[in-house]
Amino acid sequence: MHKVLISVLIVVCSTQLLFAQTDSLLKKGITNQKEGKHELAVADFSEVIKKNDAEVRAYVKKWDEYQKVSDFDRAEKGVEAPSADAAFARAYYLRGVSYSAMKKNEEAIKDFTIAIKVSPAEGGAYYERGKLIWLAGKKYDGCTDLSKARMLGDSLAKEMFDKKFCWNEAAVFYKDAMTSLKLNQYQESLNMIEQSIKLCPDSVTYCLVRGRCYIGLGKAEKAFLDFDKAIAATPNNADAYFGRGLAFYSKRKYQEAFDDMDKAIRLNSSFVDAYLYRAYTCESMNKVQSALYDYQQVQRMKPKDPFAFYKSGLLKNENGDSKGACIDFKKAEALGSAEAGDYAKSCK
Repeated sequence: MHKVLISVLIVVCSTQLLFAQTDSLLKKGITNQKEGKHELAVADFSEVIKKNDAEVRAYVKKWDEYQKVSDFDRAEKGVEAPSADAAFARAYYLRGVSYSAMKKNEEAIKDFTIAIKVSPAEGGAYYERGKLIWLAGKKYDGCTDLSKARMLGDSLAKEMFDKKFCWNEAAVFYKDAMTSLKLNQYQESLNMIEQSIKLCPDSVTYCLVRGRCYIGLGKAEKAFLDFDKAIAATPNNADAYFGRGLAFYSKRKYQEAFDDMDKAIRLNSSFVDAYLYRAYTCESMNKVQSALYDYQQVQRMKPKDPFAFYKSGLLKNENGDSKGACIDFKKAEALGSAEAGDYAKSCK
């Protein structure tokens, strides 16, 4: 019993001595760093790193292997993320700062990367690595790190994003996402807009585009999350209500779709697509006159587009107004609608 207690005391005392030595070296390195003596600081931090080098290397190896496993396999096989003492990250981060000051950017990036792996909540390491990667010409990757740093509360990264530092990179992906969305290439658009969101996760505009992509892919539940987030952030955003209305319409929740389209129109009385989809919801709820009113508004705002005239003609025809239907069909035919032309042939 006494031998066990003595062994425990030896281990505890050795551990306390190691921490004391490490803490002393860290303080010495920080002092040298503040005084601009970065070579001396690197030497101090390197001594600290040596004391835990084997443990950190073993952890990093496990972490890299863990990252290769898909989320699905992790859940199915119960694979848990490896863990390490977050305090180990401190020396790597500090040494990275000194390497950066010495223009040894590759060494700095390696240290910041280890610091991030050991302590994923290390916002400062993301910020410092992001700056260096951005300067190396990998602007998107750099901005992704800076965005992560901002989300983790790093004040310097927040200041950069407040000045829209990385918006140009995000805008490139947004432009490509919109091009694909207009072509109904929803997966391609989603891939692009998610790159924009990584850089600007608070952007309501990007959030709305992703929601539209989810609707196109038949993933309405995910779309609702984006539209609800957009509405919470910007309660007077007509596009957000319109998007959520589309999601409701795709789920055949017509009253909810009508309410959101109606809200969008109240916020923007010239919102043509909102009138069009409000007409659809009215048709689905057998509110014929309301649907015809909305088609008339679309005709008024887009007088050279045959679609609303064609849809109005169909609705009138279904409800016994053959004369009114023929007027609409002929108008749509004159504007170039072949479908309306087929119906117009039966008109007297």
